[in-house]
Amino acid sequence: MKIFIKDDQAYIPFSKKIEKDGIGIKRDGKLILHPIEVLYLVLNRNAIVVGDGEMSLTDVFEWCMSRVENFMPIYCVYEDLRRRGQKVNVFEDILVGKFVFYPIEEVERVKIKDLAKRKFERLVLAVVDEENELTYYKVEEVNPVGKHEEEEFKARGVLVENRIFTEDFLHKRYFYGSLKGDKTILSILEGAYLVEKGWLKVYSSGKMLTFEDLVEIGRRKDTEFERRFEVYRDLKERKFVVKTGLKFGSDFRLYEYIEEKIPHSTYLATIVDDKSLYAFEIVRAVRLAQNVRKKLLFVYKEGGENRYIAVERVKV
Repeated sequence: MKIFIKDDQAYIPFSKKIEKDGIGIKRDGKLILHPIEVLYLVLNRNAIVVGDGEMSLTDVFEWCMSRVENFMPIYCVYEDLRRRGQKVNVFEDILVGKFVFYPIEEVERVKIKDLAKRKFERLVLAVVDEENELTYYKVEEVNPVGKHEEEEFKARGVLVENRIFTEDFLHKRYFYGSLKGDKTILSILEGAYLVEKGWLKVYSSGKMLTFEDLVEIGRRKDTEFERRFEVYRDLKERKFVVKTGLKFGSDFRLYEYIEEKIPHSTYLATIVDDKSLYAFEIVRAVRLAQNVRKKLLFVYKEGGENRYIAVERVKV
C-alpha cells in the first residue's frame, strides 16, 4: 500500500477494505488520512509513504509529529484500541469510538475541572505510562446523595485544644466523632457544623463559642479549613455520614447511611478545585479507592456550587 503526501495532505486511492476498517475520510475517489492513521498503516500494514520520493520511517515520524501536538500518547491510545478491534477516529486531541478517549501521559498534569468542562457523556481518560502501557478511566459528573436522616437534637460540649468533648449519643446515634469512654470527641469541623445548625453549644473557660470562633480555631491548624468545611456541609446536606478520609489519602469518606453497625463507606471525596494533578496521581488515587471497594469523587467549585466528578477504571 502506498500513502501519498501532496500539499501537506496524506491520502491513498479509495479502498473499500480500508474504509470498512474505519480509516480515512472518503473524498474525490481518495481516502484522506490523519497523520495518526498514516503512522498506524506504516507500522501495522506495511504501507510506504511517498512525498517527493519514498520517505524513510524517520521522515514519516517527523512529518506526523510536526502536524499533531501531543502525538505519541494519542498514537499509543489509537494503536491500542485498534489492536482491541475497535474502530476509532481522531478529532484534535481526542479519539472517538466506543467512548470519547482523552490521551495523556502519566507525567502530564491535568485539572479535573478541565476534564469536566469537556461535557462528553462517555469521556475516558487514557493514561499512557513510560512503557507505553494503557489504563483507562471513566470520568463523569455525578450528583451523590445519601440516605442518612438526622432529627434535631441539643447537646453541650467543651473545647480541649482543637477537639470537642461532648455527650456519647452524638456518636452512638448519629456517628459523629469517635467514642472515648463515655464521651464523644468531635473534630473542629464537626463541631463547627453542629454549632452553625444550632444543635450544639461549645464552651471554653466558661465562655460559649460562636461558629466564627470555631472556624478561626480550625483555620489555625488547617489553612484549607473553610473550603473543607464548605464541602463537609454540602455532603451533610446531601444526607451522608461524613468521616475523615485521611487513611485513604482523601479528604472525606462517605457513608450513604448507618444503622447499628458501620458498613463499608461508599465514596472517598478529594477536594481538587483548580489544582493540577499529575495523571499518575489520579491513577494512584483511583486504584487505592477501588482496592478498598470505594468510588472516588473529585470535588471542585464552580459558580458557588460544589461539583462532583467520579473517576473509575474501566475495561474498553
